[in-house]
Amino acid sequence: MRRGWILWIGCLLAGGGSCWADEASHRQAVDELFAQIDMAATVDQTVQQVAAALTGAVPEDLGYRDVVDAYVRKYIAWEALKDEVAERYMQAFTEEEIGDLIAFYNTAAGRKLLAQSPVIGREVAVSVHRRLVEHSPELKQMMMDADFRAFQDSLSQDESLVADPPR
Repeated sequence: MRRGWILWIGCLLAGGGSCWADEASHRQAVDELFAQIDMAATVDQTVQQVAAALTGAVPEDLGYRDVVDAYVRKYIAWEALKDEVAERYMQAFTEEEIGDLIAFYNTAAGRKLLAQSPVIGREVAVSVHRRLVEHSPELKQMMMDADFRAFQDSLSQDESLVADPPR
């Protein structure tokens, strides 16, 4: 606690508010990066997918689709997450590094990465799903084998009771 006060007083004496200016410019750089990479649209698209997955699990006849959708949008939409995500970026990247990211996304390769990332992400998700489906019999067998081993272990522990029954 004392350290925080010393830092705060040091900021006041050293720059008359320059500590806040540095944080403000750092946040401004993060906001510029978010605008450049269209973070709001990316997050909102993810929110729509989450909402669809959740509402898809709710039977239509119960009438809760709108409720679940409103709940998801309230807590994980971009406007709800923006400050927290910005804080994470500010912790992870210096203002100079944010500038480097902005510069990168201004290049042809950076713009291509932004354009291709959702496509690649969907293709990877399809590949993962396909592999899970293809190999699901193996998973089922592995689970049955594990259950069988657990059953055998429980029988071997119970054999001591059978060999020497309680009186």
